[in-house]
Amino acid sequence: MADRALVCLHGLGGSLDEWTRAAHALGWRGAHATLPSSGAAILVGHSFGGVEAIRLAAEHPGRVDAVVLTGSFWPPARDGRTLAAAAADYGGHRIAYLRELTGRRRRPRPTVADARRLAGLARLGLRPGAFHAVAARVVCPVLAVHGTLDHLVPVGFARAGVRRHPAWTLAEVPGGGHRMHADRPDEWAGTVLGWLALARPTPRAR
Repeated sequence: MADRALVCLHGLGGSLDEWTRAAHALGWRGAHATLPSSGAAILVGHSFGGVEAIRLAAEHPGRVDAVVLTGSFWPPARDGRTLAAAAADYGGHRIAYLRELTGRRRRPRPTVADARRLAGLARLGLRPGAFHAVAARVVCPVLAVHGTLDHLVPVGFARAGVRRHPAWTLAEVPGGGHRMHADRPDEWAGTVLGWLALARPTPRAR
């Protein structure tokens, strides 16, 4: 894997620094914030960064060997439940997320650019077909790592999203939250490395 760049794409209000421990746990000494101008790469995207990873993989099919989505954005979905049950579940997650924010010493500080990206996410949430149309263009292996206690993006959204793309893999982490790459980097890396060992990168054009 040393011949491939590790590109880590953070969520709204995040930074490349949050990936330091996760990158080391994966065996890389450092990570890139953008796709390098040449060479193959593995893209890892958190939250909004997951959307960016999917977009880059779709636009550069010959350069991206694999995509790892962690706590990624997914369009809202019922996941086979009634509308009332899905709404009640989502409401419970929002309350839990607000409690998490209250308990944090450092809260996210989104920038103006982040606000624009958030507006873009809202549009994708209202138009899930647009999200999945881009995702369908990704030809490399994709792993979605999602915590069962992710209160920002409920795991039901990830389940429904991955079902739309049968070649993708979903790894649910019991008790995991939205920031597993930062909060539980060793466990997170173990899941990712196990999958990478079996994933077959897309053949590159010569």
